[in-house]
Amino acid sequence: MKIAIVGSGAMGQLFGAHLVGADYEVVYIDMSPTVIDALNERGVTVHTEKGVLKTPARATRASELAERFDLFIVFTKGFHTEAAVDSVRHLVGPDSVGLTLQNGLGNADVLAAVFGAERTLMGMTDFPADMREPGEIHTSTHSKVRIGSFGSGPEADLQAERVALALADAGLNAEVDADILVPVWEKVIFNAAFNTLSGATGMTVGEIAASPHTRAIVASVLDEGVAVAEACGVAVSRERIEASVNNAFEHHTHHKTSMLLDREAGRRTEIDTIGGAIVRLGGEHGVATPVIGTLSALVRAFTE
Repeated sequence: MKIAIVGSGAMGQLFGAHLVGADYEVVYIDMSPTVIDALNERGVTVHTEKGVLKTPARATRASELAERFDLFIVFTKGFHTEAAVDSVRHLVGPDSVGLTLQNGLGNADVLAAVFGAERTLMGMTDFPADMREPGEIHTSTHSKVRIGSFGSGPEADLQAERVALALADAGLNAEVDADILVPVWEKVIFNAAFNTLSGATGMTVGEIAASPHTRAIVASVLDEGVAVAEACGVAVSRERIEASVNNAFEHHTHHKTSMLLDREAGRRTEIDTIGGAIVRLGGEHGVATPVIGTLSALVRAFTE
């Protein structure tokens, strides 16, 4: 299987290195000359509690490639999805499959416009990926990947099984979830709780956990997110999301969310595909989201 990693940040490098380590042919696609040069020069090294995985890397811009790929795994920020997928359109063959493991909602729709619904997969992962510098990734093995079909029918299900097996073979604890929208939505709601609140306040996870006031805001975000998901026909579990929140409160006290890091660096955030997406869908289904809406507006005020 020939695999293109589209968006070679921390998560792209983490997944790419595991796949290279399992003898899959992998090409990292990115726009940053700094990232491309670093990966080609040093490869990717992944550090876990079980040891170190050091792998070579081939990295380039999409425009420099002419070969076809069997699988494209997209890891870009949500606001780059359309441009990223369009940049690899010439590398997509009739049997190519696209998989999005990005944060937020709406990315699979963009992939389906290029790959077709039956060859588009979506999913979620809770693997942490801390990039100290390009090519140096720190993570944990106590994580998982869940993927499923964007389309329906036996062909779509077959593609999901095939890709999940490849990821599992690479040590990424991947399984097919027949109701993939449930874990995708649960992660979006979890991210809405932490990313929007930290992006609006500048607080770390530990600082959010330390105050009863911010804990109450997190609970309100969960209530609103679950209500919108249910209105969209997705049977999420508030208990599972709350358990993930409590785990973060206990074990990730010093963690800065990606949205907070983006705010501190003056970068554009993914608010439109996380909090903003929940607010938009809530409006379409008549579900009020005053807390998520306010937090999302505050994030935009700081970053736009």
